[in-house]
Amino acid sequence: MYTKKLSNQALIYIALAILMLFTLLPNLWLVSSSLKLDEEIFDIVPSWIPNVFTLEHYKWLFSEGGLDFGPLMYNSIFVSGVTALVTCVFAATGGYALGRFDFPGAKVIGFLLLLAQMFQGPLIMIPWYQMAADWGILNTKLVLILIYGTSTIPIGVWLMMGFFKTLPKELEESAMMDGCNKLQIFAKIYFPLVKPGLVAVLLYSFILSWNDYQYALILTSSIDAKTIQLGIAELMDSMGKANWGGIMAAGVATTIPIIILFSFIQRQLIEGLTAGSVKG
Repeated sequence: MYTKKLSNQALIYIALAILMLFTLLPNLWLVSSSLKLDEEIFDIVPSWIPNVFTLEHYKWLFSEGGLDFGPLMYNSIFVSGVTALVTCVFAATGGYALGRFDFPGAKVIGFLLLLAQMFQGPLIMIPWYQMAADWGILNTKLVLILIYGTSTIPIGVWLMMGFFKTLPKELEESAMMDGCNKLQIFAKIYFPLVKPGLVAVLLYSFILSWNDYQYALILTSSIDAKTIQLGIAELMDSMGKANWGGIMAAGVATTIPIIILFSFIQRQLIEGLTAGSVKG
C-alpha cells in the first residue's frame, strides 16, 4: 500500500513537471532571446544561454526613439486597474443584492447577466464606436474602461451571486439580532467571507483588460490612450526590418505586471477558485 502511494505521488510530480516545462519553456526562451544580440537570436544552432548578454533591447524599448513603452505601460495599468476595481465594486454589491434578497425580477436579471456575454466583440464594436464619438470619449482611457466593464461586470456579478447564495442565513439573522442593518451585515459579516471570490474576479477583470487588442485597436489611436498590446502589434506590423530583440523584450515586460499581481494574490485566488468550483 505504501509503495503504491509513493508511485502515485511520483506520477503526479512527473506529470506536473512535464506540464510546467510545457508552460514555462516558451517564456524562458522569450527571456533568453531578449538578452541576446540580434544576430544571435537567429543562429542556426540556438542556445539557451546568450553568448553575450545585452540590455540594449530593453533600453530601446523604453526610449523615445524606440517603442516608448512607458506611456503604453501606464495606460494599460491604469485602464486594467480601474476596470478591475470598478468590476469588484459592482460584483460585490450586485452579487449581494441578487444572492441575498428575493425580489421580483431577480432571476431575470441573473439570466440577462449571462446573456450579456453573448453580445461582445464585433457585435458591439460599431454601436460602441458611434456612442463614444457622440459622447466625446473616443480615443480616451475612459472608453476602454467602459467597454471592458461590459464584459467583466456581468460575469463578476454572476460569480459573486453564487458566493453570497451559499452563505448561511443564520449569520444574517444573528447580526440583525445584534442590531446590525443590511449595510453593516454586508461590510462586517459577508464581505470578509467572499473576499477570495472577489480576488478571483479582480484578477480575471485585470487580465481580460490587459490582454485586449480588438477594442483598443478600434477605439484608440494616440499615445495618450493606446495600450501595450496595441503598441506591440504596431511594432510587429511596421514596415522595414523588425526589431525582434525589442519585440522579445516587450513580451517580457508585458508579463511582469501580471506576475507581480498574481504573486500578491495567488493564495486568495486559489481559495476563491476552489470555493467557486464547489459552491458555483
